[in-house]
Amino acid sequence: MTYEFRELDDSYHQQLLQLSKETNTGSDLFYVDRSPHFFGLSEEFGVTRHFGLFREKELIGCVAVSEQKRVLNQRCEKVYYVNDLRIHPDYHRTFAFYRLAEHLLTFYRNEGTVKWMFSTVLDSNTNKISMTKGSGLLPGGVEIAGTLHIGVPMFLKYRNSRFHISEIDGEEAWGVYKKLARTQAFAPCGKQMFLRENGVFLVIKDDNNEECLAICKLVNQSNARKLRLSSKLPFSFRIVNLFCRIANCPPFPNQDEAFRHGYMAFFAAKEKPQDYQREFISYIQNKFKQEYSYLFFGVSIDEAQYFRTNPFYIKLTSTTFVYGDIPANLSMDFHELTLI
Repeated sequence: MTYEFRELDDSYHQQLLQLSKETNTGSDLFYVDRSPHFFGLSEEFGVTRHFGLFREKELIGCVAVSEQKRVLNQRCEKVYYVNDLRIHPDYHRTFAFYRLAEHLLTFYRNEGTVKWMFSTVLDSNTNKISMTKGSGLLPGGVEIAGTLHIGVPMFLKYRNSRFHISEIDGEEAWGVYKKLARTQAFAPCGKQMFLRENGVFLVIKDDNNEECLAICKLVNQSNARKLRLSSKLPFSFRIVNLFCRIANCPPFPNQDEAFRHGYMAFFAAKEKPQDYQREFISYIQNKFKQEYSYLFFGVSIDEAQYFRTNPFYIKLTSTTFVYGDIPANLSMDFHELTLI
């Protein structure tokens, strides 16, 4: 087969939308609706370039690379995040993925400005084995961390909050976040991404209402990452809907309807992060239960032990890979939703 690799712009919008409808990025229950503007979600990740693989003028695969800023060795540095990787199902058993990966690496090697990249793959992605070849998304990939994404239902009362939690404006939140996250390896440190108008900033202060102990941003994922139900709602989730109606929170959607969910993003704490995460969960469940069906947050695999299990929780795991000229002592202490 002969493949052609191109950088994509807005003129390929409709082809990308069609490809996104035909590809599964990891969940059999939901699909991500990228309409009406395919590039909208990518903008959440930072300045992004999209690339496509064509066969006989048909777009059969795509991938994106987003420029971000992350904390590396206690400094804010540029990093490059590989995302939006899709291969048309008809080409899963061909060399299409490897051609796409090969062209992408060659493109950035020739530019000479990007030495290494990272990506996060949902472990339930049905294409993970062929994508990672057991070691990494692209040739020479190295696994650096695993993340557990936990979804807690808004109809549950998690616990009574023991701290004073308040909403603050973006500029004040940025000052607090910079201070708390400056030593957290791989934490995002780009102000523009942080201040994007897609959520509410929450802060926990000490008893004297002076020192900030923890911060997070409740992001409305329903808009940027529009999840829609792929098929008829399974019976177990119909039971969940009974509790949702009693608690007056949005139920699970019907087929092709949007799943209303929030994400606890940009979480940082002075100490004992698990305690403060639980406090934020309680506050959000109490104050925002009429807006969301579920609240999601990310933790490391080791940190998962601090969160009680519940049959109504949704749990997804992902793996982060890095490849290229990997920096020495690279580590990842920040676990949030940056999935392909």
